[in-house]
Amino acid sequence: MPSRDKLVRIAVYAALAIGLYTVDNFLPLPLPWLRLGVGNLGIVLALMDVGALGAIAVFFLKLILGSIVAGRFLTPFFFFALAGGVLGLGAMIAIKTLGRGFFSAVGISCAGGVFHNIGQLLVARFLLIPSSGLWLLAPIVVLFGVISGTFIGILARLVQLRLRGMEAVGLD
Repeated sequence: MPSRDKLVRIAVYAALAIGLYTVDNFLPLPLPWLRLGVGNLGIVLALMDVGALGAIAVFFLKLILGSIVAGRFLTPFFFFALAGGVLGLGAMIAIKTLGRGFFSAVGISCAGGVFHNIGQLLVARFLLIPSSGLWLLAPIVVLFGVISGTFIGILARLVQLRLRGMEAVGLD
């Protein structure tokens, strides 16, 4: 059982992820299926702060509660988010674990963004559009994953630095 402090941190990261996910659902889309993914900020922060199990908990809380709030629970959007999220989170955990401190929140989040979008493309290919022509979208979704993942990673790094600064002056 995680410590009380760890549970509180997980709850805070989950609340952040759910809130940002809800807002993200109301932002205009560059393409019908591409979102910025700002809700993943909570997941990246959780992974960097409380580890893989905490990040997994935040992911599933965001996925389930966020999709209920956004009215997308058990819709096709839910399953796209599930597949992309599992692949993206798996990539982030692997890179953080195997990289042993080599990758910052920016690199980890960038990988998560790319693999999240690849996961969604795989779902589209094998469940909705049985055409290999769908792979022509791969460069677009990979580029968007790099851009959005980098943006989320930079935000995560800024939050980390701000929190460390607050701890240094005793405001934690």
